[in-house]
Amino acid sequence: MKKLRKGNLTDPEAQKFVLYNDGELAFSQDIHDVHWLLPVQLEMYSICLVIEGKAMVEISGKSYEIKKNDLFICAPNNIVENGLMSVDFKGCFNFVSSAYVQRILSLQDAWEFKALFEENPVRPLLPNEVEIFCQYYDLLCSKVQDPNPAQKRVIDTLMLAFVYDMQNNLDRIRQNKQRPLTSGESIYHRFIELLEASYPKQRAVSYYADHLHITPKYLSSVCKQIGSQRPSAIIDSYVLKDINYLMRHTTKSIKEIACELEFPNLSFFGKYVRKHLGMSPTSYREQMMNRDERQDMGKLQ
Repeated sequence: MKKLRKGNLTDPEAQKFVLYNDGELAFSQDIHDVHWLLPVQLEMYSICLVIEGKAMVEISGKSYEIKKNDLFICAPNNIVENGLMSVDFKGCFNFVSSAYVQRILSLQDAWEFKALFEENPVRPLLPNEVEIFCQYYDLLCSKVQDPNPAQKRVIDTLMLAFVYDMQNNLDRIRQNKQRPLTSGESIYHRFIELLEASYPKQRAVSYYADHLHITPKYLSSVCKQIGSQRPSAIIDSYVLKDINYLMRHTTKSIKEIACELEFPNLSFFGKYVRKHLGMSPTSYREQMMNRDERQDMGKLQ
């Protein structure tokens, strides 16, 4: 069972691949050997513009191909694994902490930025957009290698301009104008933020409604309108991510996992897993381990 790393800017191994890292922001131009760090659960935004070649990557169980002129942005809390790059792969890499994004952007802009790439982390750019991206990236890389008292302020200002310029380019993909968040959208965003920040995840809709100072019925209405899902289904999707992680990347027993995730007993946990994954916890863990072993063997061949 391969250990799942936490992908953040304080990881000493990850720092070997970057030319600048201030704990919130990092840049790299060569991560060909980074595959040995996978799988990794991101605790930051990972941004890549493919300059040459192509790559395959699996994010939270779904595979994506990224090729020349594709912009790839993976948001925090996703698990990245099984990354493969072509020999001629070249890319511009930028890693940004959630705190940094929240600091330089408004709540609305930060959520729109995250939501856009949660839907699809791979977005093709037009040639002129690629040129603008590279201009910013080259300028940022030159500034990070020029230490001076104003360096941090210069980098922050350039990053803010970079993000706004990128958002402007992505308006054609999003195909809608920026507007203030509605009351419902604001509640939905706060619900997701609360859900992502909690561990173990509370499974009762009433828990989140209480923290948002609204009724469960109103939260359900908001989730159906904004996210097209019931709040219980959204909660389940996050709980299942935690179950998948603990099953695949720890040696904890089924009973220990049930206890850690605050299920009332082992029987209830078993019924929950069967309902959502179609098999017992033991069978699911065996299936995932066999799958991982086959993938590891494929890499060695």
